[in-house]
Amino acid sequence: MAAVHTFDELVKFLTENNVQFRSDPQAWVMELPTQSPPLVGNLYVRWEKAVPFLQIIQFMVDGVPAERVHDVETAIIRLNNTLEVGGFGFDHTARRLYCRMTIPVFQPDGINPIAINQLGNGIVRNALEFLEVFQAVIGGKSGETVVDIYKALAEKRRGPAAPPS
Repeated sequence: MAAVHTFDELVKFLTENNVQFRSDPQAWVMELPTQSPPLVGNLYVRWEKAVPFLQIIQFMVDGVPAERVHDVETAIIRLNNTLEVGGFGFDHTARRLYCRMTIPVFQPDGINPIAINQLGNGIVRNALEFLEVFQAVIGGKSGETVVDIYKALAEKRRGPAAPPS
């Protein structure tokens, strides 16, 4: 698999491999459908023009109520500081919560498009794993308790422990 070095090369690769996407060549942004309910929207891939980075962004929640923004910010800070790879962020203008990863694309090496796919899948999985956690905070839980909320939800997902044999 050949590496891609530019936005145009990535568009060409996706087109040749029949990947469904929309692109904005002026902004160097593309959207790929995530089809991962309950997440809404698409995965955004933004090739930066001024720095050698590729941004992969999965929006998680749009329109966070103004009165919950402080707790969401607190939750983001606490999770990003606790997790090996956090990547959560908040767009204040749209009051939109997202999960993002920034990947260096150094020349002359470029980046393998399969790696972009794998990283994109990881961002979607991370957003899905923490969506319910952030929904609890948006719903009224304190952002300071986000780690405890996550631990409780993770334990609930695992189900009851099997009895010793």
